[in-house]
Amino acid sequence: MTTPTYAELSDAVRRLMFPFSVEITPREAATLPPLRDHLAGGTSVYLTFLPDQPWADTVAVARTVREAGLRPVPHLAARAVSDRPALQRMLGDLTAAGVEDVLLLAGSLTTPVGEFSESAQILDAGLLEEAGIHRVGIVGHPEGHPDVDDDELFRALVAKCGIARARGFDLHLVTQFCFDPGPIVAWERRIRAAGVDVPVHVGLPGLTSPARLLRYGLRCGVGPSLKVLRQQAGSVLKLATSPVHHPDATLLGLAAAVAADPRSLLRAVHFFPFGALVPTAAWAADIRDGRFEVDDRDSLRVTA
Repeated sequence: MTTPTYAELSDAVRRLMFPFSVEITPREAATLPPLRDHLAGGTSVYLTFLPDQPWADTVAVARTVREAGLRPVPHLAARAVSDRPALQRMLGDLTAAGVEDVLLLAGSLTTPVGEFSESAQILDAGLLEEAGIHRVGIVGHPEGHPDVDDDELFRALVAKCGIARARGFDLHLVTQFCFDPGPIVAWERRIRAAGVDVPVHVGLPGLTSPARLLRYGLRCGVGPSLKVLRQQAGSVLKLATSPVHHPDATLLGLAAAVAADPRSLLRAVHFFPFGALVPTAAWAADIRDGRFEVDDRDSLRVTA
């Protein structure tokens, strides 16, 4: 593959960022400023599943997000759903709140509360279509999962994409957040070679502290690219004291892969702000709207 030109690289950056999405927790929603003041209309706002969060809170936040002119995308955790009637009620709650998209995942519960243990069962239950939900996301793990074998993850992902295709879902993949574009690009090529042909939304960390990202990264199983974060920070001491991490090096690496390969499934960026929604959204909007320059192949400079 040829090295993309400056113009090709800049164009790929903007395509990945238009549109970008963000993720918040129902718990933090009450402390955030009005979302419409910081996110463009129609932006997808994912609502994280928290095992100890009442379901009613997720529904209420979804309604608030919809009323702000944004698109709520609640996480639906299979292991937290007791049975089919409960799933029907939950989907009814969501559609009544204006939800049209969900993200399916197994969930962080070690032991399922009922008959569902994996997201494929929800995908194949027939209840999403019954509720009128046809846009669905599933989770991808380019750097693996701390509790699941890599080959098993890969087989499950390919199987879920097959189920979604057979049922006619508008499917996309959302990856765990990463710091190194290398594993993401390699994973995308692997799933594409296996017949997966759905858009991939790449998870990137927001503009929060490197020390916080290090803690979350170890907890979420993205250890392989943490060394890249350390390299970008310069040293362990700098990592612990640096105020903000910008994901521009990762974004540029992804954009280079997209620019060099027109068949790439990498189509969008999904931000995990980790409490830094406002600065993350402002930075992302500047990049999306073209208010940036590529200083070199490793960094972006906002020109707004």
